[in-house]
Amino acid sequence: MKARKVRGLDPNEPLRPNAARIVATRLDELRALAAEALEPGAETAQHDLRIAAKRLRYVLEITGVCFGPEADAGRRVAKELQGVLGEIHDCDVMLPKVTGIGSLESLLRTRRELLYARFVELWGSEETQDSFSRMSRAL
Repeated sequence: MKARKVRGLDPNEPLRPNAARIVATRLDELRALAAEALEPGAETAQHDLRIAAKRLRYVLEITGVCFGPEADAGRRVAKELQGVLGEIHDCDVMLPKVTGIGSLESLLRTRRELLYARFVELWGSEETQDSFSRMSRAL
């Protein structure tokens, strides 16, 4: 998945306004992918959301000091999303390789279902806690 282009960057401006543009773009990218990724079998969308969470996390690791505790909370949520979606992706990659090995296939399918439930719970928790919206306001 190709990252969205960040518009309006100006190398003559201080770090904070440029960082705010980058974070806002990465956050919009993440939110735009969420609806499709919340579908149980949407492997590609879930993988794309993982990549978007990774991009947001890394930019927040570098620039989060510009935005205070809201950025820290957003970084933690992005890291959690990246982790659980990465584990889901691992299951998706392994499942075709173990087709026909009943117990291993069953184990991976069950693990994926549990991880997917964790992802849905994590996204719902984020919406309740509103970490990303609070971070947006801090930009």
